Amino acid sequence: MATEWVSKLKADPTEWLLQSNPWTTYRTRLDLFDEPKDSPRVVQAKNQLLQHKKIVQLIAEASNWFPVSYTRHNDAKISHYKLRMLADFGLTVTDKNIHDIVIKATTHVDNGLFSFRQELPEKGKGFAKPNPMSNEWHALPCDAPLITSILLSLGHKSDDVLQTIDIIKEKWSRAQGWFCHFFFVESMFKKLQIGCPMTGLMALEVFSQIPELRESVYAQNAYEPIRFHRDYGKSIYYFGRSKKFWTFKYPFVWYNALYLAFVLSRFEFLKQENLVKELIHWIIDSQDENGRFKPTSMFMIYKDWDFGNKKEPSPWMTYLCCRILKAYFS
Repeated sequence: MATEWVSKLKADPTEWLLQSNPWTTYRTRLDLFDEPKDSPRVVQAKNQLLQHKKIVQLIAEASNWFPVSYTRHNDAKISHYKLRMLADFGLTVTDKNIHDIVIKATTHVDNGLFSFRQELPEKGKGFAKPNPMSNEWHALPCDAPLITSILLSLGHKSDDVLQTIDIIKEKWSRAQGWFCHFFFVESMFKKLQIGCPMTGLMALEVFSQIPELRESVYAQNAYEPIRFHRDYGKSIYYFGRSKKFWTFKYPFVWYNALYLAFVLSRFEFLKQENLVKELIHWIIDSQDENGRFKPTSMFMIYKDWDFGNKKEPSPWMTYLCCRILKAYFS
């Protein structure tokens, strides 16, 4: 195991991680210890992961793919966030019932991109209460790239997934990037002429999983709204850098420092960026005396998971921070 990132911690938490819960144990062996997937200990950890009641329940919930129409994207109950958790924990398209969810996730396509069940806001109607039974499906800048990224993480690299990557690339052929142009953000876009930082972050998560795109001009363009946001020093398109931004919170549902660090630390061209160095220093400064990390915010629907307890160090939160440090210092 490489040790430079461990030297940034006050103590090595990895043995504690291995004795924690199945999702943390499995990812620790794979990502922090670099053990091969077919090693007996990794296979045993994967089996324990798949059999855990929380994972079985999460698969069942994700299988109920977009049962209603959404307009608020920062709702942790939305189906693709649950599938994202399963991918983060290490499940793949070959695991039981995951392929069935993948079929559902790729069924609805809008202009070549995987879509989200939602009613689009209309000028003149404001934020009218949506019809939850509406069966409209749309691909927007802040959800379609995430679905592609999840499918890649699950190991599903079908022709339709590869097609979406080409489309997302084209959307980021310039630094303005892909923008929703809804009435409530259009005036700011006209003023700033810069894309949405959340959209850029999701595109970067896609590009990070494609080696030939990781250092590409498309990735550089996708970073530009994030860089601009930091340097601008104010909220843009409802995204700020207040206490809610500087939070240890999982799952990665919306724009915050930990999510940015999780993605941006993968790119060599970003390692000397002021924002990325700021994120890394924040993580290092937030550990306890045992090199562990506590959640500072939580989603109530995940309050009985280890990352839903703000009073105790979280194995999964600690794993995420260790993984970020390892990626950055490698």
